[in-house]
Amino acid sequence: MIPSELAGVLRFDSVVGQLTPRDAQMYWLSKRLLSDQHLLYAFAGGDAEPDELREFVAQRCTRIADLRLRIRDVPNNLDYPYWVEREFGPDQVLVHTLADRTWAAVQQAIAELLETPLDARVSSWRLHVFRNVEGAPHCGSDTAMIAVLHVSHALADGLGASALARALFAPIDPPDLPVRARPVPEPALVARGLARLPWRFCTGLVEGFLSYRAEQELDRVTEAGDVAAPATGLPPAVLNADPGPTREARMIVVPAAGLRVPGRTVTVAVMTAISTALARYLEETTGTRPERLGAEVPVAYPYAPNRGTRNNFGNVGVDLYPDLADPVARAAAITASLALRRERFAHPLMVRKQRVAEALPALAMWHDVMSWPLDAEPTTVTGNTVVSSVFRGADDLVFGGGRVRFTAGFPALSSAMGLTHGVHGIGDTVTVSVTTSSALMPDVDRYAELLRAELAAVAAADQPVGNPK
Repeated sequence: MIPSELAGVLRFDSVVGQLTPRDAQMYWLSKRLLSDQHLLYAFAGGDAEPDELREFVAQRCTRIADLRLRIRDVPNNLDYPYWVEREFGPDQVLVHTLADRTWAAVQQAIAELLETPLDARVSSWRLHVFRNVEGAPHCGSDTAMIAVLHVSHALADGLGASALARALFAPIDPPDLPVRARPVPEPALVARGLARLPWRFCTGLVEGFLSYRAEQELDRVTEAGDVAAPATGLPPAVLNADPGPTREARMIVVPAAGLRVPGRTVTVAVMTAISTALARYLEETTGTRPERLGAEVPVAYPYAPNRGTRNNFGNVGVDLYPDLADPVARAAAITASLALRRERFAHPLMVRKQRVAEALPALAMWHDVMSWPLDAEPTTVTGNTVVSSVFRGADDLVFGGGRVRFTAGFPALSSAMGLTHGVHGIGDTVTVSVTTSSALMPDVDRYAELLRAELAAVAAADQPVGNPK
């Protein structure tokens, strides 16, 4: 038993593990950008009282190890931060009482949630609940229980966060995953970081040289036509600007069947609709129809960059072809563009280039993240919007006495990205979310109207197109 006075001086924490460089990068980035994830689930008919909801979540937390984690910094960033254990607390489930319980009012309340970041040093997640919501899509005459799982991006990427939500709302108790922690004093964390600095410095030099060689070889095979060329930059649109601190969020819930056409993915189907909806919106608001538009699309790495890494993805740029009026031809072109970008992204030489970041000392990674010129206006961009897509499985999730009817997510905005789209399916529904700000998109409802119409047009184009990759 450690005396309380000594524990206070040494600051013992129950250490579970250390953040990988990639996850630490996401954690440090959250100090500069609103990068948290918000996973929305709508449960039709749920009417449990707030205390019942908290008790349910508290019990699930005893079985889900990742829901009992927070982040512990190492002083002066001498090493990468650590995951440490924390017990469930009432601060982690917030039940909101709105005077207006309509779906429109709840969408506005959700947009406001996107404006407030988590402090992952206190808790790496939080659950927001809106009870007795009226008029939620796909819920019929039932009122809805809307649950929004707010997750630090350091804790999970889109797939990991969806798996975490599935464990939380599963119809039966998930497997019991105990937290394996050990008490470690702060001086030991500092000493370990200092001891690892020379090794990380040397490893970083070696990986930097190998990355340079890989880049040279990649240029050679690209020129020879053995691997797809990189995407060309796009001119910034009016939406490629700082969105400011406020957010707007809208959700369009549609039947999945209309988007699940053989030969194309749901992601491609939605991008086909976004292409013309966004082109038309920009034409209406600026007077000029863009000749080119593109989207940044998160793609899973073809390898695990570091054992235990929770953020296993990168972004690729995909052309949207707004000049192609026929949705079938447009979907085929988008499918081909995405396939080329995936091919290059998964090439072993690209993989080799990415590994240098995994060898950086913590101080170097921290300095790199903190010095990124986020306020610089880009001359070209990878995409004019983001399209992030995750299928969240069967519609068997339950919460508060209700069953899930749809799910949504809200990819974060950045200083050069003022419009993002989430594409999230569960069961037989797909929700297309729109996240933006009134500073850059004054009439988000008009854009949502255009996007809804284009989704219907794409669903009506029932010819198989593209290829199923």
